[in-house]
Amino acid sequence: MAKKDKTVEVTVKDTMRDQQPIQEVSIGKNVIGEIRPEGDRFIASVDGGESFRARSQEEGLELVLEEYHLHQG
Repeated sequence: MAKKDKTVEVTVKDTMRDQQPIQEVSIGKNVIGEIRPEGDRFIASVDGGESFRARSQEEGLELVLEEYHLHQG
């Protein structure tokens, strides 16, 4: 039998931290990572402390979600 697809709500919230724009990525009520600009690139950080360089905010979001799904329970 095939598994039924499960809908997961991902929320991206724009905030300011240290006068720098940050995007917080959440699934449900849990913040799983953040994306922040650094020069002409972006740094995507997951909740476990690992960071990745991304060319765009969209790529940063993909990296955060991939890392979360790779290491979730």
